[in-house]
Amino acid sequence: MRPHRQAILILAIILTGGSLGFTTYYGWWIGSDSHRRQVEREMTAFFELPCEVGGIAARTFSSRAFEDVVIYLRDRRDRVFFCEKAVWHDIERRGEPASKLELLHGVLLLGSDKWQGGDYRQLIQAGLGHDFEALDLDEVTLSGFEIAFSRGPFSLRCRDVSGSVDLSDPEEGVARLNAYVLNGLAVPDGVRIHARFSPSNGVEVSELILSLPEVPLASIGLSETLGGRVSQGRFAGRVQYLDGAGEARPEIWVRGDLVDADLAELTQGLPLGPFEGTFSVNVHAARVCDSVITHFQGRGRIRDLSFDAFAPLLDLEALSGSASFDFDQVDLALGRINRIRATGMVEGISLGQILKRWGNGSASGCLAIRVHNLDVEGDTIRSADIQITAIPPKGEPGTIDRALLLGVAERLFDFSWPTGLPQGLLPERLEYTEFGMRLLVQDNQLRILGTHGADGDTILTLRVFGKPFGLLKEQPGGIDLGPHIADLLWRIRSYDPARVREWWKARQGE
Repeated sequence: MRPHRQAILILAIILTGGSLGFTTYYGWWIGSDSHRRQVEREMTAFFELPCEVGGIAARTFSSRAFEDVVIYLRDRRDRVFFCEKAVWHDIERRGEPASKLELLHGVLLLGSDKWQGGDYRQLIQAGLGHDFEALDLDEVTLSGFEIAFSRGPFSLRCRDVSGSVDLSDPEEGVARLNAYVLNGLAVPDGVRIHARFSPSNGVEVSELILSLPEVPLASIGLSETLGGRVSQGRFAGRVQYLDGAGEARPEIWVRGDLVDADLAELTQGLPLGPFEGTFSVNVHAARVCDSVITHFQGRGRIRDLSFDAFAPLLDLEALSGSASFDFDQVDLALGRINRIRATGMVEGISLGQILKRWGNGSASGCLAIRVHNLDVEGDTIRSADIQITAIPPKGEPGTIDRALLLGVAERLFDFSWPTGLPQGLLPERLEYTEFGMRLLVQDNQLRILGTHGADGDTILTLRVFGKPFGLLKEQPGGIDLGPHIADLLWRIRSYDPARVREWWKARQGE
Protein backbone atom coordinates (compact mmCIF):
# COMPACT_ATOMS: atom_id res chain seq x y z
CA MET A 1 0.00 0.00 0.00
CA ARG A 2 1.35 3.40 -0.99
CA PRO A 3 2.25 6.05 1.66
CA HIS A 4 -0.54 8.45 0.67
CA ARG A 5 -3.18 5.77 1.16
CA GLN A 6 -1.64 4.64 4.43
CA ALA A 7 -1.64 8.19 5.75
CA ILE A 8 -5.35 8.82 5.31
CA LEU A 9 -6.30 5.26 6.29
CA ILE A 10 -4.42 5.22 9.60
CA LEU A 11 -5.42 8.81 10.35
CA ALA A 12 -9.10 7.99 9.88
CA ILE A 13 -8.82 4.84 12.05
CA ILE A 14 -7.17 6.78 14.86
CA LEU A 15 -9.47 9.78 14.66
CA THR A 16 -12.78 7.94 14.40
CA GLY A 17 -11.91 4.82 16.35
CA GLY A 18 -10.53 6.73 19.30
CA SER A 19 -13.92 8.24 19.93
CA LEU A 20 -15.10 5.04 21.62
CA GLY A 21 -12.91 5.77 24.59
CA PHE A 22 -13.73 9.47 24.51
CA THR A 23 -17.53 9.17 24.75
CA THR A 24 -17.95 6.37 27.28
CA TYR A 25 -17.44 8.28 30.50
CA TYR A 26 -18.84 11.43 32.00
CA GLY A 27 -19.26 12.66 35.57
CA TRP A 28 -17.48 13.96 38.58
CA TRP A 29 -15.04 11.03 38.53
CA ILE A 30 -13.98 11.68 34.92
CA GLY A 31 -10.56 12.98 35.96
CA SER A 32 -9.77 10.09 38.30
CA ASP A 33 -6.78 7.81 37.75
CA SER A 34 -9.03 4.74 37.67
CA HIS A 35 -11.05 6.29 34.87
CA ARG A 36 -7.87 7.14 32.96
CA ARG A 37 -6.60 3.54 33.25
CA GLN A 38 -9.95 2.17 32.12
CA VAL A 39 -9.90 4.44 29.06
CA GLU A 40 -6.39 3.19 28.30
CA ARG A 41 -7.58 -0.42 28.49
CA GLU A 42 -10.51 0.24 26.17
CA MET A 43 -8.35 2.06 23.63
CA THR A 44 -5.74 -0.72 23.76
CA ALA A 45 -8.42 -3.34 23.16
CA PHE A 46 -9.93 -1.33 20.30
CA PHE A 47 -6.65 -0.71 18.43
CA GLU A 48 -4.97 -3.96 19.57
CA LEU A 49 -1.96 -1.72 20.24
CA PRO A 50 -0.57 -0.30 23.51
CA CYS A 51 -2.22 3.04 24.37
CA GLU A 52 -1.54 5.63 27.05
CA VAL A 53 -3.54 8.64 28.25
CA GLY A 54 -1.77 11.17 30.47
CA GLY A 55 -4.91 12.72 31.92
CA ILE A 56 -8.65 13.38 31.39
CA ALA A 57 -10.62 16.45 32.38
CA ALA A 58 -14.27 17.52 31.98
CA ARG A 59 -14.18 20.97 30.39
CA THR A 60 -17.97 21.47 30.20
CA PHE A 61 -21.02 19.23 30.42
CA SER A 62 -20.65 18.59 26.69
CA SER A 63 -16.89 18.38 26.23
CA ARG A 64 -13.96 16.40 27.62
CA ALA A 65 -10.20 16.89 27.18
CA PHE A 66 -7.64 14.08 26.95
CA GLU A 67 -3.97 14.96 27.45
CA ASP A 68 -0.84 13.23 26.16
CA VAL A 69 -2.57 10.49 24.17
CA VAL A 70 -0.04 7.94 22.83
CA ILE A 71 -0.44 4.83 20.66
CA TYR A 72 2.54 2.49 20.19
CA LEU A 73 3.48 -0.44 18.01
CA ARG A 74 2.81 -3.73 19.75
CA ASP A 75 6.29 -4.05 21.29
CA ARG A 76 6.55 -0.27 21.88
CA ARG A 77 9.38 0.20 19.37
CA ASP A 78 7.78 3.31 17.89
CA ARG A 79 5.05 5.77 18.76
CA VAL A 80 2.43 5.55 16.03
CA PHE A 81 0.39 8.49 17.29
CA PHE A 82 0.85 11.24 19.86
CA CYS A 83 -1.40 14.16 20.71
CA GLU A 84 -0.82 16.73 23.44
CA LYS A 85 -4.54 17.40 23.77
CA ALA A 86 -7.66 15.84 22.23
CA VAL A 87 -10.98 17.55 22.98
CA TRP A 88 -14.29 15.74 22.40
CA HIS A 89 -17.44 17.89 21.94
CA ASP A 90 -21.04 16.69 22.01
CA ILE A 91 -22.90 19.04 19.67
CA GLU A 92 -26.15 19.31 17.77
CA ARG A 93 -26.20 19.46 13.97
CA ARG A 94 -29.42 20.04 12.03
CA GLY A 95 -31.39 19.15 15.13
CA GLU A 96 -29.66 15.80 15.60
CA PRO A 97 -26.99 14.78 18.16
CA ALA A 98 -23.48 14.86 16.71
CA SER A 99 -19.88 14.99 17.83
CA LYS A 100 -16.73 16.91 17.01
CA LEU A 101 -13.10 16.07 17.86
CA GLU A 102 -10.22 18.55 18.14
CA LEU A 103 -6.65 17.26 17.99
CA LEU A 104 -4.03 19.77 19.13
CA HIS A 105 -0.25 19.51 18.67
CA GLY A 106 0.73 15.96 17.87
CA VAL A 107 2.56 13.50 15.64
CA LEU A 108 1.26 10.79 13.33
CA LEU A 109 4.07 8.40 12.36
CA LEU A 110 3.37 6.20 9.36
CA GLY A 111 6.55 4.14 9.26
CA SER A 112 10.29 3.96 9.83
CA ASP A 113 13.16 1.64 8.96
CA LYS A 114 12.72 -0.03 12.36
CA TRP A 115 9.26 -1.28 11.39
CA GLN A 116 8.82 -4.86 10.29
CA GLY A 117 6.75 -5.89 7.30
CA GLY A 118 3.78 -6.90 9.42
CA ASP A 119 3.59 -3.57 11.25
CA TYR A 120 1.72 -1.87 8.40
CA ARG A 121 -0.79 -4.72 8.15
CA GLN A 122 -1.24 -4.70 11.95
CA LEU A 123 -2.05 -0.97 11.99
CA ILE A 124 -4.50 -1.19 9.12
CA GLN A 125 -6.29 -4.31 10.35
CA ALA A 126 -6.66 -2.80 13.83
CA GLY A 127 -9.59 -0.72 12.64
CA LEU A 128 -11.04 -2.37 9.55
CA GLY A 129 -13.46 -4.61 11.43
CA HIS A 130 -15.29 -1.73 13.11
CA ASP A 131 -18.42 -0.02 11.84
CA PHE A 132 -17.36 3.64 11.61
CA GLU A 133 -20.72 4.62 10.11
CA ALA A 134 -22.39 3.89 13.45
CA LEU A 135 -20.36 6.63 15.16
CA ASP A 136 -21.86 10.08 15.57
CA LEU A 137 -18.57 11.83 14.80
CA ASP A 138 -19.13 14.41 12.05
CA GLU A 139 -15.91 16.41 12.04
CA VAL A 140 -12.30 16.15 13.18
CA THR A 141 -10.03 19.20 13.29
CA LEU A 142 -6.25 19.18 13.59
CA SER A 143 -3.92 21.98 14.61
CA GLY A 144 -0.13 22.02 14.93
CA PHE A 145 0.31 18.40 13.80
CA GLU A 146 3.23 16.56 12.22
CA ILE A 147 2.66 13.68 9.79
CA ALA A 148 5.71 11.60 8.90
CA PHE A 149 6.61 8.58 6.80
CA SER A 150 10.14 7.21 6.38
CA ARG A 151 11.28 4.02 4.70
CA GLY A 152 14.67 3.57 3.01
CA PRO A 153 15.44 6.51 0.66
CA PHE A 154 11.88 7.83 0.79
CA SER A 155 10.89 10.36 3.44
CA LEU A 156 7.80 12.54 3.66
CA ARG A 157 7.34 14.78 6.67
CA CYS A 158 4.65 17.45 6.93
CA ARG A 159 4.75 19.76 9.95
CA ASP A 160 2.52 22.55 11.20
CA VAL A 161 -0.47 20.70 9.74
CA SER A 162 -3.92 22.13 10.38
CA GLY A 163 -7.34 21.53 8.90
CA SER A 164 -10.40 19.34 9.17
CA VAL A 165 -11.79 15.93 8.24
CA ASP A 166 -15.49 16.00 7.32
CA LEU A 167 -17.27 12.72 8.19
CA SER A 168 -20.85 14.00 7.94
CA ASP A 169 -21.52 11.96 4.77
CA PRO A 170 -21.42 8.23 5.66
CA GLU A 171 -20.59 7.38 2.04
CA GLU A 172 -17.58 9.66 1.62
CA GLY A 173 -15.21 11.48 3.94
CA VAL A 174 -13.28 14.56 2.88
CA ALA A 175 -10.04 15.78 4.44
CA ARG A 176 -8.94 19.40 3.89
CA LEU A 177 -5.56 20.13 5.45
CA ASN A 178 -2.79 22.72 5.16
CA ALA A 179 0.88 22.01 5.88
CA TYR A 180 3.39 24.81 6.27
CA VAL A 181 6.57 22.71 6.48
CA LEU A 182 7.25 20.01 3.87
CA ASN A 183 10.25 17.70 4.39
CA GLY A 184 11.98 20.36 6.48
CA LEU A 185 11.26 23.19 4.03
CA ALA A 186 9.20 26.12 5.26
CA VAL A 187 6.34 26.81 2.84
CA PRO A 188 4.86 30.19 3.87
CA ASP A 189 1.98 29.91 1.39
CA GLY A 190 1.17 26.41 2.63
CA VAL A 191 0.68 23.04 0.95
CA ARG A 192 -3.01 22.25 0.52
CA ILE A 193 -3.96 18.61 1.04
CA HIS A 194 -7.34 17.36 -0.19
CA ALA A 195 -8.40 13.72 0.18
CA ARG A 196 -11.57 11.73 -0.47
CA PHE A 197 -12.17 8.39 1.23
CA SER A 198 -14.97 6.07 2.27
CA PRO A 199 -15.28 5.83 6.08
CA SER A 200 -17.88 3.03 6.10
CA ASN A 201 -16.83 -0.58 6.75
CA GLY A 202 -13.17 0.37 6.85
CA VAL A 203 -11.42 3.13 4.94
CA GLU A 204 -10.73 3.20 1.20
CA VAL A 205 -8.90 6.22 -0.18
CA SER A 206 -10.01 7.12 -3.69
CA GLU A 207 -8.06 10.36 -4.22
CA LEU A 208 -5.36 12.48 -2.59
CA ILE A 209 -4.29 15.86 -4.00
CA LEU A 210 -1.33 18.03 -2.96
CA SER A 211 -1.56 21.62 -4.24
CA LEU A 212 1.85 23.24 -4.02
CA PRO A 213 3.27 26.75 -4.41
CA GLU A 214 6.74 26.80 -5.98
CA VAL A 215 8.95 24.46 -3.93
CA PRO A 216 12.14 22.46 -4.60
CA LEU A 217 11.26 19.29 -6.48
CA ALA A 218 13.14 17.24 -3.90
CA SER A 219 10.67 18.30 -1.20
CA ILE A 220 7.73 16.57 -2.91
CA GLY A 221 9.01 13.06 -2.15
CA LEU A 222 9.03 11.68 -5.72
CA SER A 223 12.34 9.84 -5.28
CA GLU A 224 10.68 6.51 -4.51
CA THR A 225 8.09 7.00 -7.25
CA LEU A 226 10.74 7.69 -9.92
CA GLY A 227 13.10 4.98 -8.69
CA GLY A 228 15.99 7.14 -7.47
CA ARG A 229 17.17 10.36 -5.87
CA VAL A 230 15.62 13.65 -7.00
CA SER A 231 17.67 16.69 -5.96
CA GLN A 232 17.29 19.48 -8.55
CA GLY A 233 14.54 21.65 -9.96
CA ARG A 234 11.54 23.55 -8.63
CA PHE A 235 7.86 22.73 -9.02
CA ALA A 236 4.57 24.55 -8.57
CA GLY A 237 1.30 22.78 -9.26
CA ARG A 238 -0.64 19.71 -8.25
CA VAL A 239 0.25 16.12 -7.43
CA GLN A 240 -2.76 13.77 -7.51
CA TYR A 241 -2.80 10.22 -6.13
CA LEU A 242 -5.56 7.90 -7.44
CA ASP A 243 -6.27 4.52 -5.92
CA GLY A 244 -6.43 1.68 -8.44
CA ALA A 245 -9.96 0.35 -8.98
CA GLY A 246 -10.27 -3.43 -9.09
CA GLU A 247 -6.97 -4.89 -10.28
CA ALA A 248 -5.70 -1.54 -11.60
CA ARG A 249 -2.46 -0.21 -10.14
CA PRO A 250 -2.41 3.02 -8.10
CA GLU A 251 -1.20 5.98 -10.13
CA ILE A 252 0.08 9.52 -9.64
CA TRP A 253 -0.78 12.45 -11.93
CA VAL A 254 1.33 15.61 -11.97
CA ARG A 255 0.26 19.00 -13.37
CA GLY A 256 2.10 22.31 -13.08
CA ASP A 257 5.35 24.11 -13.88
CA LEU A 258 8.70 22.38 -13.51
CA VAL A 259 11.83 24.55 -13.73
CA ASP A 260 15.49 23.52 -14.17
CA ALA A 261 15.07 19.86 -13.27
CA ASP A 262 17.79 17.28 -13.84
CA LEU A 263 16.60 15.22 -16.80
CA ALA A 264 18.64 12.20 -15.67
CA GLU A 265 16.78 12.10 -12.35
CA LEU A 266 13.38 12.29 -14.05
CA THR A 267 14.12 9.66 -16.72
CA GLN A 268 15.98 7.08 -14.65
CA GLY A 269 12.97 4.74 -14.76
CA LEU A 270 12.46 4.87 -18.54
CA PRO A 271 13.52 1.87 -20.65
CA LEU A 272 15.97 3.99 -22.68
CA GLY A 273 16.84 6.47 -19.92
CA PRO A 274 18.41 8.13 -18.13
CA PHE A 275 19.14 11.14 -20.32
CA GLU A 276 21.52 13.89 -19.19
CA GLY A 277 20.43 17.52 -19.43
CA THR A 278 18.28 20.15 -17.77
CA PHE A 279 14.54 20.34 -18.21
CA SER A 280 11.93 23.06 -17.78
CA VAL A 281 8.36 22.36 -18.75
CA ASN A 282 4.74 23.30 -18.32
CA VAL A 283 3.20 19.92 -17.50
CA HIS A 284 -0.35 19.64 -18.74
CA ALA A 285 -0.59 16.04 -17.51
CA ALA A 286 1.98 13.41 -16.52
CA ARG A 287 1.10 9.94 -15.26
CA VAL A 288 3.44 7.82 -13.12
CA CYS A 289 2.69 4.14 -12.45
CA ASP A 290 5.07 1.52 -11.03
CA SER A 291 7.95 4.05 -10.98
CA VAL A 292 7.62 4.75 -14.73
CA ILE A 293 6.34 7.89 -16.49
CA THR A 294 3.71 6.26 -18.73
CA HIS A 295 2.09 9.40 -20.18
CA PHE A 296 3.27 12.96 -20.65
CA GLN A 297 1.64 16.03 -22.16
CA GLY A 298 3.12 19.50 -22.01
CA ARG A 299 5.50 22.01 -23.53
CA GLY A 300 8.89 23.32 -22.51
CA ARG A 301 12.59 23.20 -23.20
CA ILE A 302 15.60 20.93 -22.81
CA ARG A 303 19.10 22.30 -22.48
CA ASP A 304 22.42 20.43 -22.85
CA LEU A 305 20.83 17.07 -23.69
CA SER A 306 23.74 14.64 -23.93
CA PHE A 307 23.69 12.05 -26.72
CA ASP A 308 25.63 9.37 -24.81
CA ALA A 309 22.50 7.38 -24.00
CA PHE A 310 21.47 7.26 -27.69
CA ALA A 311 24.65 5.50 -28.90
CA PRO A 312 23.33 1.93 -28.33
CA LEU A 313 20.25 2.68 -30.43
CA LEU A 314 22.50 3.57 -33.36
CA ASP A 315 24.86 0.63 -32.77
CA LEU A 316 27.67 3.04 -31.93
CA GLU A 317 30.28 2.61 -29.20
CA ALA A 318 29.99 6.30 -28.30
CA LEU A 319 28.18 9.41 -29.47
CA SER A 320 29.40 12.88 -28.52
CA GLY A 321 27.51 16.13 -28.67
CA SER A 322 24.58 17.79 -27.00
CA ALA A 323 21.36 19.50 -27.99
CA SER A 324 18.99 22.20 -26.82
CA PHE A 325 15.36 22.09 -27.93
CA ASP A 326 12.21 24.14 -27.46
CA PHE A 327 9.08 22.00 -27.56
CA ASP A 328 5.84 23.64 -28.58
CA GLN A 329 3.95 20.39 -27.99
CA VAL A 330 4.87 17.05 -26.43
CA ASP A 331 2.36 14.20 -26.16
CA LEU A 332 3.94 10.86 -25.26
CA ALA A 333 2.71 7.50 -24.01
CA LEU A 334 4.85 4.54 -23.00
CA GLY A 335 6.40 3.24 -26.24
CA ARG A 336 4.38 5.64 -28.40
CA ILE A 337 4.80 9.18 -29.75
CA ASN A 338 1.42 10.88 -30.11
CA ARG A 339 2.86 14.26 -31.13
CA ILE A 340 6.11 16.23 -30.87
CA ARG A 341 6.68 19.69 -32.31
CA ALA A 342 10.10 21.24 -31.74
CA THR A 343 12.90 23.55 -32.87
CA GLY A 344 16.48 23.49 -31.67
CA MET A 345 20.20 23.22 -32.12
CA VAL A 346 22.60 20.26 -31.97
CA GLU A 347 26.33 20.81 -31.54
CA GLY A 348 29.52 18.83 -31.03
CA ILE A 349 28.61 15.54 -32.75
CA SER A 350 31.79 13.91 -33.99
CA LEU A 351 31.72 13.59 -37.78
CA GLY A 352 33.77 10.40 -37.57
CA GLN A 353 31.40 8.77 -35.05
CA ILE A 354 28.35 9.40 -37.21
CA LEU A 355 29.90 8.34 -40.54
CA LYS A 356 31.33 5.16 -39.03
CA ARG A 357 27.99 3.40 -39.59
CA TRP A 358 28.40 3.67 -43.36
CA GLY A 359 32.08 3.08 -44.03
CA ASN A 360 35.58 2.41 -42.73
CA GLY A 361 38.07 5.12 -41.88
CA SER A 362 38.12 8.36 -39.92
CA ALA A 363 37.08 11.98 -40.31
CA SER A 364 37.89 15.12 -38.33
CA GLY A 365 35.55 17.89 -37.30
CA CYS A 366 32.05 17.91 -35.90
CA LEU A 367 28.50 18.54 -37.04
CA ALA A 368 26.24 21.46 -36.24
CA ILE A 369 22.55 20.78 -36.83
CA ARG A 370 19.90 23.51 -36.87
CA VAL A 371 16.35 22.20 -36.52
CA HIS A 372 14.13 24.91 -37.96
CA ASN A 373 11.04 22.72 -37.66
CA LEU A 374 10.21 19.20 -36.54
CA ASP A 375 6.66 17.81 -36.35
CA VAL A 376 6.29 14.11 -35.50
CA GLU A 377 2.98 12.29 -35.12
CA GLY A 378 3.02 8.59 -34.26
CA ASP A 379 5.51 6.86 -36.57
CA THR A 380 5.34 9.66 -39.15
CA ILE A 381 7.44 12.78 -39.53
CA ARG A 382 4.75 15.15 -40.77
CA SER A 383 7.26 17.87 -41.59
CA ALA A 384 10.86 18.80 -40.91
CA ASP A 385 13.37 21.41 -42.03
CA ILE A 386 16.89 20.62 -40.80
CA GLN A 387 20.22 22.10 -41.85
CA ILE A 388 23.47 20.17 -41.26
CA THR A 389 26.94 21.70 -41.49
CA ALA A 390 30.37 20.14 -40.90
CA ILE A 391 32.79 22.32 -38.92
CA PRO A 392 36.56 21.59 -39.18
CA PRO A 393 38.66 21.45 -36.01
CA LYS A 394 39.69 24.89 -34.79
CA GLY A 395 42.80 26.10 -36.60
CA GLU A 396 43.05 22.95 -38.74
CA PRO A 397 41.60 21.76 -42.05
CA GLY A 398 38.77 19.27 -41.98
CA THR A 399 39.77 15.85 -43.31
CA ILE A 400 38.14 12.57 -44.26
CA ASP A 401 39.63 9.24 -45.34
CA ARG A 402 39.04 8.33 -48.98
CA ALA A 403 37.63 4.88 -48.15
CA LEU A 404 35.15 6.36 -45.64
CA LEU A 405 34.09 9.11 -48.03
CA LEU A 406 33.41 6.75 -50.95
CA GLY A 407 31.53 4.30 -48.68
CA VAL A 408 29.28 7.04 -47.30
CA ALA A 409 28.74 8.55 -50.78
CA GLU A 410 27.70 5.19 -52.19
CA ARG A 411 25.38 4.12 -49.35
CA LEU A 412 23.77 7.45 -48.52
CA PHE A 413 23.87 9.39 -51.78
CA ASP A 414 23.83 6.59 -54.36
CA PHE A 415 27.16 7.86 -55.71
CA SER A 416 29.47 5.52 -57.65
CA TRP A 417 33.07 6.29 -58.48
CA PRO A 418 33.55 6.22 -62.27
CA THR A 419 34.77 2.73 -63.28
CA GLY A 420 37.26 4.11 -65.76
CA LEU A 421 39.11 6.12 -63.14
CA PRO A 422 41.33 4.57 -60.49
CA GLN A 423 40.40 5.60 -56.93
CA GLY A 424 44.09 6.21 -56.40
CA LEU A 425 43.67 9.51 -58.17
CA LEU A 426 42.34 10.75 -54.84
CA PRO A 427 44.70 10.97 -51.86
CA GLU A 428 44.04 8.48 -49.05
CA ARG A 429 43.12 11.41 -46.83
CA LEU A 430 41.14 14.31 -48.26
CA GLU A 431 40.53 17.85 -47.12
CA TYR A 432 36.98 19.16 -47.25
CA THR A 433 36.34 22.89 -47.53
CA GLU A 434 32.55 22.81 -47.25
CA PHE A 435 30.16 20.07 -46.19
CA GLY A 436 26.51 20.93 -45.70
CA MET A 437 23.02 19.78 -46.61
CA ARG A 438 19.41 20.69 -45.96
CA LEU A 439 16.91 17.96 -45.09
CA LEU A 440 13.26 18.53 -45.97
CA VAL A 441 10.71 15.93 -44.84
CA GLN A 442 7.04 15.68 -45.69
CA ASP A 443 5.11 12.63 -44.40
CA ASN A 444 8.28 10.51 -44.04
CA GLN A 445 9.50 11.42 -47.54
CA LEU A 446 12.99 12.94 -47.32
CA ARG A 447 14.70 15.22 -49.80
CA ILE A 448 18.39 16.06 -49.40
CA LEU A 449 19.41 19.44 -50.81
CA GLY A 450 22.80 21.06 -51.22
CA THR A 451 23.79 24.28 -49.48
CA HIS A 452 26.63 25.79 -51.53
CA GLY A 453 28.37 25.88 -54.89
CA ALA A 454 27.65 27.92 -57.99
CA ASP A 455 24.10 26.58 -58.26
CA GLY A 456 23.56 26.08 -54.54
CA ASP A 457 23.17 22.31 -55.05
CA THR A 458 26.53 21.05 -53.74
CA ILE A 459 26.72 18.95 -50.56
CA LEU A 460 30.47 18.29 -50.32
CA THR A 461 33.39 20.31 -51.71
CA LEU A 462 36.91 18.87 -51.47
CA ARG A 463 40.29 20.51 -51.98
CA VAL A 464 42.11 18.33 -54.50
CA PHE A 465 45.63 19.33 -55.57
CA GLY A 466 44.96 22.81 -54.18
CA LYS A 467 41.69 23.40 -56.04
CA PRO A 468 38.03 23.08 -54.87
CA PHE A 469 36.15 20.15 -56.33
CA GLY A 470 32.40 19.63 -55.79
CA LEU A 471 32.10 15.86 -55.32
CA LEU A 472 28.54 15.35 -54.02
CA LYS A 473 25.52 17.18 -55.33
CA GLU A 474 21.83 16.91 -54.49
CA GLN A 475 19.90 14.26 -56.41
CA PRO A 476 16.31 14.32 -57.69
CA GLY A 477 13.73 12.20 -55.94
CA GLY A 478 13.36 11.35 -52.28
CA ILE A 479 13.97 8.69 -49.62
CA ASP A 480 11.22 6.85 -47.74
CA LEU A 481 12.03 7.17 -44.02
CA GLY A 482 9.18 4.89 -42.90
CA PRO A 483 11.24 1.67 -42.57
CA HIS A 484 14.06 3.50 -40.77
CA ILE A 485 11.65 5.09 -38.27
CA ALA A 486 9.94 1.74 -37.67
CA ASP A 487 13.34 0.17 -36.95
CA LEU A 488 14.28 2.98 -34.54
CA LEU A 489 10.98 2.71 -32.64
CA TRP A 490 11.38 -1.05 -32.44
CA ARG A 491 14.81 -0.55 -30.89
CA ILE A 492 13.41 1.89 -28.34
CA ARG A 493 10.53 -0.39 -27.35
CA SER A 494 12.63 -3.54 -27.11
CA TYR A 495 15.76 -2.11 -25.53
CA ASP A 496 16.82 -3.76 -22.28
CA PRO A 497 16.53 -1.09 -19.54
CA ALA A 498 18.88 -3.02 -17.27
CA ARG A 499 21.77 -2.35 -19.68
CA VAL A 500 21.14 1.38 -19.60
CA ARG A 501 20.84 1.45 -15.80
CA GLU A 502 24.15 -0.41 -15.42
CA TRP A 503 25.76 2.10 -17.79
CA TRP A 504 24.32 4.98 -15.73
CA LYS A 505 25.60 3.49 -12.45
CA ALA A 506 29.06 3.18 -13.97
CA ARG A 507 28.97 6.84 -15.09
CA GLN A 508 27.93 7.94 -11.59
CA GLY A 509 30.79 5.89 -10.14
CA GLU A 510 33.25 7.66 -12.41
